[in-house]
Amino acid sequence: MSWDEEDLVRVLAPSEQRFVRHGTYTGRSVSVRGALDPAVLREAFATLRRAYPVVGCRIVEDAAGQGYLLRPEERPWTEASVREGDVAEVDVPVVDPAAQLAYLDVVYSGAERWRVTLFVHHSVADAGHCVELLTRLWAYYTDIVERVPITVVPQDLPRSLEWYVAARGIARGAASGFEDVTKPLTPEARDAPADSARPGPSTVARPRRVRLDADATARIVGLGRTAGVPMNGLLTGALLRACARETAGGAIPLGCLYPVDLRTRMRPQIAASAGTNMAGLASFAARVDPAASLVELAQRISARLAHDLSEGIVQQSVLHFPDFYGTTRSHSLAGHIAVTNTGVVPAFRTPSTIDLTDYEIVYLSAHARPSAGASAAVTFLVYTFARELTVGVLGGGAHADGLLAAVRAELTALSAVCVR
Repeated sequence: MSWDEEDLVRVLAPSEQRFVRHGTYTGRSVSVRGALDPAVLREAFATLRRAYPVVGCRIVEDAAGQGYLLRPEERPWTEASVREGDVAEVDVPVVDPAAQLAYLDVVYSGAERWRVTLFVHHSVADAGHCVELLTRLWAYYTDIVERVPITVVPQDLPRSLEWYVAARGIARGAASGFEDVTKPLTPEARDAPADSARPGPSTVARPRRVRLDADATARIVGLGRTAGVPMNGLLTGALLRACARETAGGAIPLGCLYPVDLRTRMRPQIAASAGTNMAGLASFAARVDPAASLVELAQRISARLAHDLSEGIVQQSVLHFPDFYGTTRSHSLAGHIAVTNTGVVPAFRTPSTIDLTDYEIVYLSAHARPSAGASAAVTFLVYTFARELTVGVLGGGAHADGLLAAVRAELTALSAVCVR
């Protein structure tokens, strides 16, 4: 590893380091119908790079696997890839974290059907930041099509959550907040697994999905309002019940871990593009009985989160990350249920010549290696696009097919609940 010292921006913080080993890119893939102009999309992507310089930066590793954020090289930027193919698939593009941190992949089939996927390295962009970039990409595209002048004001490079925590005087507490889903590692288990002689090929993880229509989604939202329970609690409870039903056929102890975006929970609030990975972690563990009240379970989940936020536990949880991720880890989170709820996807501004008909969250690993951190038993990705609730399912092992069906059953039942 070598670079000029003036190229170094900073060493990545632990909240960012955990995505270096696999070269993880978080992706947002949209299906498009209509007369999309790929040349304009290339221009919009180039504009995005000028406006958000972090996507043109690079990440390199030292011999110990420590990641460093570097400024862009002088070599040409890899523009959007455009090719003919199967728009039902999400392909594996050629990406290199040591070259640039965002890639745009465009596939077309015929003149009216397209798939557009933006990949951004997860070390520099979480869900909120990635959606902000996708929002700006389509806004630039629309402005170019409609001949609206664009003034580019380059954004400052985003900071880590650890930086914001320190700036606000938040100190590490005695509890991480996720003790219920952790266990200590033996000294020999703390070593990172050896890499293979040849790095694995890049891979895309595309969750299988359960989708509800707008009416069913609205009924769940209404249930939350009537019962006085946040949507996150209702959906997390439904997903835990699905796991219990599929894996045990009845009541079983389960623990889940989920990110909590701290941008709006800090004062002053933090803009989407001003932070890299701005999520603290929260947990919940209980004996989950699919035959018991879902609303009561949701209330318990929500009460635990409210408590941990009010006590500042979630806000300082990032300071415990070195205990769970990477070479300094002393505890394991393996086997937990991961639930990532990114909320409502904003309506993207597009010209009248195209429609965005679908939206998916995908992940790309640029250089897959044996895991040196937490491994979830199953990961659920929750979001609402065009008023339709979607739950993506990753993992699950032998229960993968059954979990998908169990999630569908729980969500369908949830949308039919009547609370008076």
